[in-house]
Amino acid sequence: MCGIGGVVDLEKRAVEPETLLLMSKAISHRGTDDEGYILISTLTSGYRTYAGEDSVLEIKGEMPVLNKGANTGGMDVGLCHRRFSIIDLSFRGHQPFMDWEKRCSIVFNGEIFNYLELREELERRGHKFFSSSDTEVIAEAYKEWGPDSFGLLNGFWAIALFDFKNSSLILSRDRLGKKPLYWTKKGGRIYFASEIKAILQVPELKRGTVKVNEEVAYYWLEYGFRDFIDATFFDDIYSLPPASWTYVDNDFPNNMRFYWGIPERRMKEREIPVDEASSRLKEIIKDAVKIRLRADVPWSIELSGGLDSSSIVAIASQIAQNRPHVITVRFPEEEWNEEPYARSIAQNLNVDYHVIDPPIANAWQQLMAFTYLHEEPYHSPNLRVFQLYWSIMRSQGTKISLQGTGGDELFAGYNYYFPLALIDGVKGFDITGVIKNLLKWTEYRQGVHANMRLIFYFLRTLLPWVRVKHRFKNFIRIKPPEGKGIPFKSFQDALLSDMTRTKMRYWLLSFDKNSMGIPIEVRSPLLDYRVVDFAMSLPLSYLIKDGWHKWILRKTMEDVLPKDVVWREKKMGFPFPYERFISESNEIINLIMKEAHNPYLDFSRQELFRDNWYVISFILWYELFINRNQNLFTKIELLANNRNPSPSLPYTPQYLREFSFS
Repeated sequence: MCGIGGVVDLEKRAVEPETLLLMSKAISHRGTDDEGYILISTLTSGYRTYAGEDSVLEIKGEMPVLNKGANTGGMDVGLCHRRFSIIDLSFRGHQPFMDWEKRCSIVFNGEIFNYLELREELERRGHKFFSSSDTEVIAEAYKEWGPDSFGLLNGFWAIALFDFKNSSLILSRDRLGKKPLYWTKKGGRIYFASEIKAILQVPELKRGTVKVNEEVAYYWLEYGFRDFIDATFFDDIYSLPPASWTYVDNDFPNNMRFYWGIPERRMKEREIPVDEASSRLKEIIKDAVKIRLRADVPWSIELSGGLDSSSIVAIASQIAQNRPHVITVRFPEEEWNEEPYARSIAQNLNVDYHVIDPPIANAWQQLMAFTYLHEEPYHSPNLRVFQLYWSIMRSQGTKISLQGTGGDELFAGYNYYFPLALIDGVKGFDITGVIKNLLKWTEYRQGVHANMRLIFYFLRTLLPWVRVKHRFKNFIRIKPPEGKGIPFKSFQDALLSDMTRTKMRYWLLSFDKNSMGIPIEVRSPLLDYRVVDFAMSLPLSYLIKDGWHKWILRKTMEDVLPKDVVWREKKMGFPFPYERFISESNEIINLIMKEAHNPYLDFSRQELFRDNWYVISFILWYELFINRNQNLFTKIELLANNRNPSPSLPYTPQYLREFSFS
């Protein structure tokens, strides 16, 4: 878990040390355990390694500290690294990592959970190892299998690897895109980094030429979608696609290769009986949890009280060497508080249970730093609450947190899947199944709001001749992109879209930036690619059955969790009292609407969007990054502090310690 950055000059000009230093400083919150640099000549394969101000003493004793006046003549590739140590805490895990044969150099952000199995296989093939790091396993795997090695890794990553034998730089990203990797092409150079703010240090962009990508802005304001295309809110700054690898050369980015894809064919019920499906799913999830407990630092599990996180806790309590340290969040309002469910689960399992009360009222505090950290609009202020929650976890010693992320997307946990499942049943002549789902649908018991949503989804999907289309919001001043839409033609389309475009990519990137601002590493066993492969190949009828969402996961966990947990009807997710938060923020919202200037919104119709956080966060992003209006944020934070003084947290997130917007 770290931060990486790099520069490749396609015209073979020398890379300036100052650019690398600025890029590294912009992402220093991602890891202060160590710092390192390498400058390489693609013409001679010569290189120079450097320490940084935050490097460990052993590294400073081995190599000079890079400064902006260093002579880099002939060095046309530069890589930088910030380390957050999780596996092999010694200096031997320093990056940029050079393998013992000097064949390749790597900067790497992420974790490889099956590194021990890969290491054993590589040792059988004659490879030598001089550290216990997963980074060295990546290097030796590449030397053995080349770019095919990326398909053998189980984990999440953004990798930049320079191959001295071929004098080429390769970039790669994990299957689902959990670890970010952004890039831009400017002035005959390619720049890349773990966060956009590092790329904004590029001289051509620092001079105030940053523009808005209007297509991305439109999809966010109209649909609430972000990251579903490989572009960002910043024009000409892009995201490397998930599950890809590529050479960084004159053909970039048109030379992208993909090493994995979600299976698009699902099995029929006759191909895999329920008992077999449950048994195989349990074994895969069990191993996914097992390898994610590997670490040289303390870990905890977040327990919401729902099925997904409860499953992770239950399995971990069976296989962990020590009692799992389990944490849940508690809210004062009964309708938002899931802690009683979590407590009941913890009492049934052998876990060390802890409760955190996050200060919700303080979500407006440090708003400028938080907006800068996320660097693009985000969906809800509950991300700030998440971070306050993680900060308290970090103060208790936790550096790794396991979550149940992915269960809703893999096993059809959202309400809008229901009408699509019914349509599939009708098309497949499974009338009995359709009737059972309608009569027993658990969400029916959640009240009028859920049922009104169901009626809307039916109108939108079941009756094309009276289709309810998503009407263009008439306060948006952006022309809709031509010929592009977000179709949900079927149950399968919706599941594939959520896993690859409209949901998961956003969740993973927003959670990465949120957690790495602290920093704390978030691991998601249900997003192990083997779980994804298997879940996405199961019969659709196993996902929603007898009125239950996530039916197959419930069947799988029947002998692991108490019955009242497995078959609990009420679904909450991560609760947040949004309506109360907005209603209590009128003074701040009035200030934003009065002082903001944004050509993409009609402020005369602000009554349509003043309580919509998607729009509010877009306004705040535009004010900071485009208008550079720091004064507005100063006023907001003054109002927020007058209303609720900033909480005295036992641990200050790293990004707040170093924040500087210039």
